[in-house]
Amino acid sequence: VQLIPYLDAPSHVAFVLKHPQYAPLRAFPSSNYEFCVTNPETYKLLFGMYDDLLEATKGSKYFVLSTDEPYYVGLAGNSQCDEVTRAHTLGSVGRLLAEFITKSADYLHERGRTVSFWGEYPLKSEEISALPSHLVNGEVYGPEFDSVYKKHGIRQLVYTSTQGEEPLFPNYYILPSARRLHAKSARNGRVTDMFNLISFTPARQNADLMGAFVAGWADAGLHPQTFWLGYATGPATAWHPASASPAELMSSFYDLFYGPGAQNMGRLYQLLSEQAQIWDDTWETSPSSARTPIWGNSDRIFDPPKPAIDQTLPPLPVPSAANLAISRDWMKENARRLEIAATALTENDELLDLLYANLKNVSHNQYNLEVFLSIAGLCRQNLEMILELGQMSELLKTAQAAVSQGNASEAIESLDEALNTAAGIQRRRNRALQDATTTWYRTWFPRVPEANGRRYLNQVDDVKDHRPVRTVDMTYLIYRELLYPLGDWAAGTLAARNAYARAHQLPEREGGLNWKDTTI
Repeated sequence: VQLIPYLDAPSHVAFVLKHPQYAPLRAFPSSNYEFCVTNPETYKLLFGMYDDLLEATKGSKYFVLSTDEPYYVGLAGNSQCDEVTRAHTLGSVGRLLAEFITKSADYLHERGRTVSFWGEYPLKSEEISALPSHLVNGEVYGPEFDSVYKKHGIRQLVYTSTQGEEPLFPNYYILPSARRLHAKSARNGRVTDMFNLISFTPARQNADLMGAFVAGWADAGLHPQTFWLGYATGPATAWHPASASPAELMSSFYDLFYGPGAQNMGRLYQLLSEQAQIWDDTWETSPSSARTPIWGNSDRIFDPPKPAIDQTLPPLPVPSAANLAISRDWMKENARRLEIAATALTENDELLDLLYANLKNVSHNQYNLEVFLSIAGLCRQNLEMILELGQMSELLKTAQAAVSQGNASEAIESLDEALNTAAGIQRRRNRALQDATTTWYRTWFPRVPEANGRRYLNQVDDVKDHRPVRTVDMTYLIYRELLYPLGDWAAGTLAARNAYARAHQLPEREGGLNWKDTTI
């Protein structure tokens, strides 16, 4: 086992370039995504960082030079970075990227490390010859590229991952399309995908393979404890391609990882996979007014930048002050969403039963199940919130009907119950967040805005939208709920309720809902 250092460059470096002292190293002054690869100061900084990582990982043979997604190399032509001229001199933007890779990899190779990189766009197959043959390509890239890498003496790894962009939990099992609010094309679970790719990739004929790279990208905000199933079954497939089936590999993992006392682990993982997908699927998406716009993507630079995308739910209607009339039937409009949530809540009961039973019986890795329990709690809170919004919708209709029947007291009681339900949603949300935070902090350093005399600079990557950096603390887990305008609904409903109460000589209600307060 080796601890292998990993560092991004020239892209995915907002964690560096967001700082004012490093902003002059940007390829584009308006974006923190990518280094200027023609600036000598870029290499001075990177080589210093390489030295630190080499010192910290003595005895390790490898170094991952993550040249992932360098979309804009060779495109900068501005007052602080001229890559266009150098790319023209070399003949292409791909050759400019090859020059960056060569300078960085040679520095590390001269210090005894075998360097793995990502040999992808904007490199073209005819530009591979510009790379040093001591490199290892951390991915296969199709027959056209793989055969050229092999001819040039560059070995390759089959890249796959136990997680990509899914939130909360990897897609080890796939939620059937019929159970989704938003349709998705049919696909396999993560383990099956890894098994098929590693076992049957055409690169077995076209490339000089030396192994597999199984990634788990925690920048999506998942707890790394959720990755172990993929971390185990992916390499097992690499050692013995197309031997044991995905189902057999998963079953073997459960016995080895948890011990002989584990019960129904396949069902537990299926339920948690589906619960996490329902957590994501039951919300809508809309352009964000709360976050930094996105500067570009793999296709182009956006001019002007495009809004980021946030999740939301349809808002509840606010009753009118005159007669408590509402403009929409939220429950009717969201009938399918409510149906999905009700079914999933019953399955969450089953999931909790399995988690608690296994926590008592497994002999290994109980903490792993405690993390799973916190994730199940976050999923449950989402389901309960959706169902309670449906209950609040019914209470609004009850209040409206009571007014039409001349029963002012009943109307006020219904509105009070709806407001109380909103407060209950907040309490349960905050409890689920606290439970997750307490559990995860047993193995994480706390996410805080300031510590040890240093303050975190809260500026996000302006190309990649990573969930954890939407907040400086653990509230990224409930970020979408904090944006949901339930506090505005409560304020408007309280005002209408009190106006109606005054008009009918009934007591007013005091206090409001500070929806963004996350304290218990």
